Amino acid sequence: MLVLLFGSRALSAHEVIDAEQVRAVLAAVDAADARAKNAAGSATEGDAKLALGLAQVETTDILNRDLAAHSGRLSFNGDLLQKSLAQRNLSPSFDDTIGRYRLPRAPIEDALRLSPDAPDAAHARFALLKAEFYESFVFDPFKLVGLSADDLDRQIAESQALATAPLGPDDAEEAAFIHVIDLARAARLVHAPEAARAYAAAAHKALATFAESYPESMRAASARVILKGLGGGE
Repeated sequence: MLVLLFGSRALSAHEVIDAEQVRAVLAAVDAADARAKNAAGSATEGDAKLALGLAQVETTDILNRDLAAHSGRLSFNGDLLQKSLAQRNLSPSFDDTIGRYRLPRAPIEDALRLSPDAPDAAHARFALLKAEFYESFVFDPFKLVGLSADDLDRQIAESQALATAPLGPDDAEEAAFIHVIDLARAARLVHAPEAARAYAAAAHKALATFAESYPESMRAASARVILKGLGGGE
């Protein structure tokens, strides 16, 4: 399935969260949580909440990778991490529909509202984009889960902006790829024929830009397959 290429990195069937990683992650979360609480109402509140939000990005990513590596069940240490986070009221919520943990967004959204120009703002925005994208489908990206047309349009604008933002090369590539796929989704799902053609043309243009920017990426080939049935391009 083409969705297998969407992830930021491959998973090993034998990937294991060890006890030391659990301790290190919990220590980082505890420190970030304490900093955020101490900074409440101060000039540093935005930066502190951003640090907490990014710590939760890491814990959510770890739990979802652990699920994927163990056939949808947490390993012993994954379960220990989740329960320890729940005791701190910092565990991501599990969504039965999509079979994964949803990123807690409030700390990052609050942080970006308070400190929109923080050094890690682009990274935090990408974390929100990535979470919203992967949480919007199960296997088929064209069967949306909990994502409205307005949400999709907002995601398209954000992925376009982040594709040229100061991110690492892997994150920039993934943002650009999400932009292509979201345009394809809009073209497939919109009802008005004229709008569908406009989205399809934009998707083909975005794919051409993506392929030129990342000529070695396997994602370009998968995107071409997705876009073949849209029209509006070659």
